[in-house]
Amino acid sequence: MVVRVLDKVVFAVLFIITLQVPILADHYRQYLNGYYDALRDEVASSSELAKQHGFSSVEAMLDSLQKNSEPVVRENASMKASRFAQITTLEQGMRKLEHGHYFEQLVFMASPSQYGTLNRVLDNFRPSVPLTPSSIVFSLVTAIFLNLLIWTPHFCYCQVKKVKNKPKRYAYK
Repeated sequence: MVVRVLDKVVFAVLFIITLQVPILADHYRQYLNGYYDALRDEVASSSELAKQHGFSSVEAMLDSLQKNSEPVVRENASMKASRFAQITTLEQGMRKLEHGHYFEQLVFMASPSQYGTLNRVLDNFRPSVPLTPSSIVFSLVTAIFLNLLIWTPHFCYCQVKKVKNKPKRYAYK
C-alpha cells in the first residue's frame, strides 16, 4: 500500500515538473528575444556608423578596427565581432523555442552550451501551469514515461520475488 501511495506521489511530482518545461521555454524565448533585440540594435547602429565612414559593411569596419595600433580598439572590435556572430545562433534558438515541440525545447535548454543562459532565466522563473492542450499532453505523457522508468525495476523485482516464493506443485506419476 505504501508503494502505491509513493508511486502516485512520485507521478504527481513528475507531472508538476514536466508541466514547467513549456513555461520555462516561453520565459527562455522571451529572454533570448530581448538579448536578440539589443544585439540587432547594436548591429544596426554599427552598420550606420560603417556607412557614415565609408565602409562597405560592418565586417569591413571591424576588420579595419582590428588592425588598429591601439590594443583597446582591437579588443573592442573583437568583442563586437563575436557578439554579432551570436545573432545567427540566437535566431536558431528562438526558432526551436517558438516552433519546436516539447522535447526539442527541452533538449535545447538543457544543452551544456545553454547552462549560463538557463541559470539566468531560472533566477526569474516562477512555476505555473501551461494553458495549451499540447503542452499539457506532452507533459502528461512524459510524466507517465518517467514514472514507468522509475518504478519498473521495483515492480519487476516484486514479480520475480512472487514467482520464486510461489509454492511448487509436483506432478505425481
